[in-house]
Formats: sequence, structure tokens, C-alpha cells
Amino acid sequence: MIHLVRHGEAVGEDTADPGLSELGRSQVQALANRLAFRPVRQVLHGPSRRTSETACILTENLGAGAAASDLLADRTPVPSQERRGDYPTHRWEWFEDVPEAERDINGAELTAAWHKLWFDHHDEEIVLVTHASVVAWFVRQVLNAPPATWMRIGPIGNATLTSIGPNIAGEPVVETFNAEVVLPI
Repeated sequence: MIHLVRHGEAVGEDTADPGLSELGRSQVQALANRLAFRPVRQVLHGPSRRTSETACILTENLGAGAAASDLLADRTPVPSQERRGDYPTHRWEWFEDVPEAERDINGAELTAAWHKLWFDHHDEEIVLVTHASVVAWFVRQVLNAPPATWMRIGPIGNATLTSIGPNIAGEPVVETFNAEVVLPI
């Protein structure tokens, strides 16, 4: 079972690589409580500070190991000129504002990342901590949906849980999607 987790709420601007807010830490603690009875042995996380801090809270509570993985970096699928027709025209201008460092042309890097992660980890219980667009693209991959579908999945909330496991034929299926945790009052 692969558990996809979006990082907890961050404080500050995205461009400054912010850490988690106090609410974000509470969200992740509640998520750790939800996962406490799962046999998670490893938490992989993207290179950003907010994914690293999310993974740290999870590993402390789950007794799992943690490791950074560039496969979970913050990427945004952006269509090439030839593939713009796969997206509604009202989205085209939005793509121009995606930072160069996050651009993943036609989602090629994310597609390769998903295939590698599924191949390497589908038969174990693992948590992957990443970003909203990455979770949405991975779900789109599992559903074998058209490219623009990732933009209509969600919104993916902070510290939400999406679980993907194999069906009887060994194919990935979405078992839980964007499940929010309940914070204590």
C-alpha cells in the first residue's frame, strides 16, 4: 500500500521554502495518529522543508525510517506546445506563471517517478510525502485519465491521505482519496 500525503500547512511564501505552521504540525500529528496502526516501515519525502518536517513528525510517531527522494520534488505538469490542446484554453495562461524550476513538460518526470515508486514499493506499506500537484498527477496516472485531469482532482488538502494499493490483478487502484484528519478540539 502506498500512502500519498501532502505536507502539512506551511507558513510563509512558497518561494522561500517555508516550514510547517503550528496548524500544519497539528495536522501531521493527527495524520500520524491515523496511520499509527499501519505497518509503515519507511517514509519518503520530497526535498522541500515542509515535506521534510512532515516526514519527521510521521517517522517519530510511526517508528519508521525516513529518506529524501527527488522523485517527490514539487513539480507541475506543463504541456508542451504540441500538447496544449490536451488542456482547456482557459488554463494556458496559468501555465505561464509556473516557476521554471517546477515545470515538468507533459508530466514526463512525474510519470516516470510514479512508475518507479509503484514498481519499487507496491508490495510494502510506505508513506510518500509530497505536494498537491504531485499527488494529483499520481492519481491521474493510476486512473489512466487524460492529462488535464490532474487539474480537476482536488483540491488536495494539507496533511490529507490518499492510499493506493494493488487490486487482485496487481494493478494500482485508489482506495482512499484526499482523506482529511480530524483535529482535536
